Amino acid sequence: MIKLFSHKKTEKLISECAGYIEEASVRYGVPASMIRAILYREMTEIDLVDVLADLAVYLAPGLVKKDSSTGYAQIYGYVGLNALNLAVDRGLTTYEEHGIRSDHRLDPKAPADVRKIWLLLSRDRKENIAFAAMNLLSCALEMTGGTDFNACTEEELCLILTRYNANVRHVTKYGEDAFRYMQHYQAAAGEPWPEDMDANA
Repeated sequence: MIKLFSHKKTEKLISECAGYIEEASVRYGVPASMIRAILYREMTEIDLVDVLADLAVYLAPGLVKKDSSTGYAQIYGYVGLNALNLAVDRGLTTYEEHGIRSDHRLDPKAPADVRKIWLLLSRDRKENIAFAAMNLLSCALEMTGGTDFNACTEEELCLILTRYNANVRHVTKYGEDAFRYMQHYQAAAGEPWPEDMDANA
């Protein structure tokens, strides 16, 4: 299947989103290099099947598909909703800051709530990137019991990146690849590696 984004195009788009990435990194405490790694890994795999899946969700919600992974960071509506609720619970954001009006706590089992998040993820790349950071925060909490990325070992970072893509408890090729991309972006940005953080603080 033909991919929609080449390496060059992906890097260009990630570069264009630098401000959004840095903002999400600071806001949610997720390394910018990790956000970039996820964006690169996901965007370079987007193909026509993904486009058709999004189209089915948009035009006929519930008839063929109720949800799909969408946007640059390829996030499902229900996944984004759960990540948002976690960030809200931790006092990191509010529904209103994402333009979401709701008189109740959003429910991943409620189709209307999931669709509300899916539409936001599919239409707004700034929000899509913010939700990617929130989802990585959720993955870190689930896989390591904490959200201090600087204290994570390489294996734990690989587990976090793996969990972004799959509900498993072991490192997959996806996690290994994303970790290599993360290292690349760290080197390119001159970000210190975790063991150097204290020395450079």
